[in-house]
Amino acid sequence: MWGVISLIAFIVNPVAGGGRAYRKIPEIRRIMKKKLIDYKIFITKYAGHGKILARKAALSGFKVVVAVGGDGTVLEVVNGIKGTPAALGVIPVGTGNDFARFFHIPKKIEKAIDVLIMGNVKVIDAALINGILTFGNIASTGIASETAALAVRFKKFLSGIWAYLVALLNVLFRYKPYSVKIKMDGKEIKKDITIFAAGVLSYYAGGIKLLPGADPHDGCLDVMIVGRVNKLKILVLLPLVIFGKHVHLKSLVETYRTKRVEIEADKEIPITVDGEILYSSKIEIKVEENAIKLCTL
Repeated sequence: MWGVISLIAFIVNPVAGGGRAYRKIPEIRRIMKKKLIDYKIFITKYAGHGKILARKAALSGFKVVVAVGGDGTVLEVVNGIKGTPAALGVIPVGTGNDFARFFHIPKKIEKAIDVLIMGNVKVIDAALINGILTFGNIASTGIASETAALAVRFKKFLSGIWAYLVALLNVLFRYKPYSVKIKMDGKEIKKDITIFAAGVLSYYAGGIKLLPGADPHDGCLDVMIVGRVNKLKILVLLPLVIFGKHVHLKSLVETYRTKRVEIEADKEIPITVDGEILYSSKIEIKVEENAIKLCTL
């Protein structure tokens, strides 16, 4: 508990949620004026700008730096404030909002701001991918990442989880599993993967409970692997994955808990990280304990 927070920076991604984040600026100003809290609003102008603005705000003495947007905006702000005294705040106005969903951060602007100013700050784990990018949710590859890449197009017409499901049906019939080597806990596994996911939180792609057992306070990554399976079995898995029940299907789904995991492929493959898509033939993910100070309930 920090006591009442009195200096807040809002990092607004103007295109998040189809422009909804930008349209919420007048409401944020009105609420902050009513609550008599010192604040400043910064608007991002290009991809990666949120990280720069967040770091400048944190180093300028702002106590809380708030991501106003979706999971991609949270990702940028987390990497901006990393290693500073500032805490992370979230106003979830993106399309997925999986980070905010896990911590039950309210969607209503005033209630989300109340969470920021009441001073309840918890320290949570994050993860580091390829030594360069800290993320607070899930990294995935396989059919999940190809689906996420396609879902971006459908999000213009559909909400988060529905866009993902429609994209999945499009990807399903042309997907070929990746042949990879997976290293963790001193062991090496050679496998054709349909789905691979690792992270510290549970939700993915707008509410799909991909890692239902993930705990951001246990100092570990949760890892989930689905090997080569036929398309009928993927269709059986789908409704179970949405509600986090797939992990009970031990014949298809492998789960692990580890500090570090590495994947090697013979070509570059897509990796989805908190709504962003990277490409690499080698992926290293490791837990960063107590990496984020978060304003939460």
